Amino acid sequence: MKQINLLCLLLICLCHSQVKAQCGNELVEKAASQSGANAVYLREFKVKFDGSERGKAIPTAKFPVLLSKNTTYRFNVCSAEEFAGKAILQLYLKDKLIGSTFDTPTSTDIGRFDLTCDKTATYEVVMSFNEGKPGCAVGILSLIPEKKAEAEPENEELDIIYASADNPVMIFDDEDEFARIEVSIDNGKIMRVEGANYIIHPDKPGTALLTIRVLYRDGSLKEFKQKKFAVLELNKPYASIRGIIGDQISKEELIQSGRIDLWFSEGMKCNYRIISFTLSDRNDLISGISSTSNKLSKAQRDWINGLPSGTRLFIKNIQVRTTDHVVMDVAPLEFEIK
Repeated sequence: MKQINLLCLLLICLCHSQVKAQCGNELVEKAASQSGANAVYLREFKVKFDGSERGKAIPTAKFPVLLSKNTTYRFNVCSAEEFAGKAILQLYLKDKLIGSTFDTPTSTDIGRFDLTCDKTATYEVVMSFNEGKPGCAVGILSLIPEKKAEAEPENEELDIIYASADNPVMIFDDEDEFARIEVSIDNGKIMRVEGANYIIHPDKPGTALLTIRVLYRDGSLKEFKQKKFAVLELNKPYASIRGIIGDQISKEELIQSGRIDLWFSEGMKCNYRIISFTLSDRNDLISGISSTSNKLSKAQRDWINGLPSGTRLFIKNIQVRTTDHVVMDVAPLEFEIK
């Protein structure tokens, strides 16, 4: 089983704001999409103001963030088009302006800025709207990974996983067993099974880039890491009952066989085994009686005995495990009971 462990420190994020539904998910997604292809989303800042009264100060929203030295961050802002106000996001360290999405000398809205942090400290994000006009906006804080974290050295041998199959991996932090780990993958999906055990299920052959973020218990970012896998097509065996892979079968033949076997194409590895399957008289994904091996369970045998002739029998959800602990589905079987 492949193992991925992690080390290093990046960033701490604190606080969040409460806003109405108008500054909702659609605006957040739009703002995040404008961060850039190389940006890794860290957090959002939502703000909505009804506008300031004449003669009064322009309202602002403030968000503390703890940024780490020698780390590059990106700040960008997106305003809702249905409001007159255009948002301005500014970053301060104490009273010193560090960066802004609005260039005051030229009165230009630049939308975003990058910061390579030279001091680990608590900074302050300040958001407002030009001239105090009513507005709704979302600011985004992103991480810009070092290029060496994205690039794969030439001729590096990648770990292999298989398309359309469940590939087990272990992902853990060897310094803090209670650290919260967030993972994503760009080919298929990844699911946490238990503890440090995860399943990667790629959709197609090629490559799969696994992104890992490790968070401290206070929600701050400890580490960002990426790992690339080579994704290969996995040759699949065929399921059968006594060499029969379809057409008709009697209840006696089915019960006497007592199990489902695997057929292998020439040159294919034969060290696979069936770990579960379902019997049903309906061709769907959920109905039926299951077994947790390649053998018919007692409940399945009892059910078969009660089937009338002419029933369409579906043997489905057949899962096979390889010696590498990769789990895959194989083609279902369909019979008519004699």
